[in-house]
Amino acid sequence: MDRKVTIITGPIGSGKSTVLSILSELGYETTDLDKISNQILVSNESYEFLLKNFPKSIKDGNVVKENIAKIVFSNKEKLNKLEEFLHPKILNKLNEIINKSKGQLFVEVSAPKNIYKDFNTIVIWATENERIERLISRGMNKEDIDNRIKTQPSDEWWLSLGEVLENDNIEDLKEKIINLISNHE
Repeated sequence: MDRKVTIITGPIGSGKSTVLSILSELGYETTDLDKISNQILVSNESYEFLLKNFPKSIKDGNVVKENIAKIVFSNKEKLNKLEEFLHPKILNKLNEIINKSKGQLFVEVSAPKNIYKDFNTIVIWATENERIERLISRGMNKEDIDNRIKTQPSDEWWLSLGEVLENDNIEDLKEKIINLISNHE
């Protein structure tokens, strides 16, 4: 297990990005695998794959990520197909980032699959109702939220991945993060 890399994960709307932002403010190296995934999706290397497997995701020669999301979050087979294409590329990029990293690196991972087994993992947690409220306040519609939640593993699975950080109060979150990290140093 790589001690200099910690996975930050949790279900949609739990606060992973907020935690990553706080860690960055505290001076830690951070990276977001969703951003890497999005960069790969809109790159030339993905165009033919998308055209063949997700033709509705291409409009006027451009990748429309919203169309991909509508497809994969309502069709498990399509989601698996996309993940099979993206995950090896994402892991290659992550390995490059890890090799360049000088200190402790925190990596936000929305879909941890098996990666959590290789690194320390912190699960950001909030109740489903809290997560739904946060996502609605970000402008997501309820149908999209429900579709995304349905594609995610059970609460029990998330809570089994690593150390759990309850994100029920944004004012206390920074202090909880500092305490959790100092217990591991």
